[in-house]
This record gives sequence, structure tokens and C-alpha cells, in this order.
Amino acid sequence: DETCFHHPDRLAAVAALAQIQKGDRVLDIGCGTGILVPQLLQYEPSSVLAVDFSEEMIAAARKKLEDERVRFLAADFFDIEEDGFDKATLYSAYPHFPDKEKTAGKMASLLRPGGRFLIAHSEGRAAINARHQQGAMAVSVPLRPAQEEAAVWKKYFRVDILADSDNFYLISGVKA
Repeated sequence: DETCFHHPDRLAAVAALAQIQKGDRVLDIGCGTGILVPQLLQYEPSSVLAVDFSEEMIAAARKKLEDERVRFLAADFFDIEEDGFDKATLYSAYPHFPDKEKTAGKMASLLRPGGRFLIAHSEGRAAINARHQQGAMAVSVPLRPAQEEAAVWKKYFRVDILADSDNFYLISGVKA
């Protein structure tokens, strides 16, 4: 939370673009300290499974938020076996998933037909890549233009939202 500012209006936009409906089951992948979870909860999902590889990030998230609808889990995304999620978000963590094909396939396996995935950053690609090039991140792959990244996702989803501006990066779509 100290190294990355998340503008509240952009967090709200990310949650809105996830198109969560009342009663949805939501998967928040790479949730970190749970920065997006309060925004997701405003749409009244029945549950949110917030997953991060880092035990420390999950511990921080648990300290910040207690809500019976939220379950924080320290785990590798690729080890998740639950499925049937209505929505899946991957906010401010996409560069930490080097195998994009494997990530897209796993996400597709966890979502129900008609389920929506959303990859988003509340900063532009240049800013994200610059931060990651500074060596602050242990595992990081530069973001490519959203149109290029979307090609992998189109194998599993109907990609219907792309944004790649100086202030925002987003890829989203629906599972067939």
C-alpha cells in the first residue's frame, strides 16, 4: 500500500467495469492487501474469494477488512480448484503472471459460462512497466499493448472491453 497509490475513482471504475450483480460469486486474483475488495462488496456479491500468493499480503488484507462474505486465501492461483465463479478480477497484478496462456486457461476453468474476467491497472502501461523495470518486483513481465495481450484471452473469452491509456489499462470479456 505504501509503494503504489490506488486512486479511489479508478478503483470504483474497475469495480463497476467488473459488472458484478447482486448475489454473484467473485474471485479476486492477486488481491494483495485487499485494496479492491471494498469496492467489489458495494455491488452485493454473495461471496468474494480473495487470493494472493503472499501470506504477508493476505495477513494485511485480513487486518484491514472483516466481512462474512469475504474469504482471504494465501495460495497459488493455479492451485485453486473451486469453480463456477460469476466474475474474476485481476487488479494491479497481471505483470506477475508470466505465462499468459496458462493464466487465461486457468481463469476460464474457474468461471461459469457467461462469467466475466477483468484485468485492470489504475495506471497506464508505461507507468506500470517503468515501476517494474526498476527491479522492485521479483517476478514481472512487461505489459504489452492491451490489443496484443487480448489475443491470448480471445482463445477462451469474447473480449469486449479494452483500454490502454496513460492512466488506465484494462482487458475484459465473457466466457462463452
